[in-house]
Amino acid sequence: MSRQRIYLFSRYVARTYVEPLEHLITIVRARECYSPMFRAAALRHLVLRAPLHVTGGQPFAARRRAVRRFYQL
Repeated sequence: MSRQRIYLFSRYVARTYVEPLEHLITIVRARECYSPMFRAAALRHLVLRAPLHVTGGQPFAARRRAVRRFYQL
C-alpha cells in the first residue's frame, strides 16, 4: 500500500471516529454512495465498537466477519 493510500485511509478512519453507530452501519451498506476505502474505515470502527458477545475476543478478521453477520452487512 502506498504512503498516499495509507494517509488517505488514516484520514477516513479519523473522520469516521465521531460517527454514531447507526450512521456507520448506513455508510457500510451504501455501496453506491461511498468509496470502498471509506466504507472499510467505517467497518473498522464497527468492529471495534461491537459487543464482546459478538466478537468473542477473536482476531480482527474473524471479528470483522462476525460483525458483518451480526449487523447483516
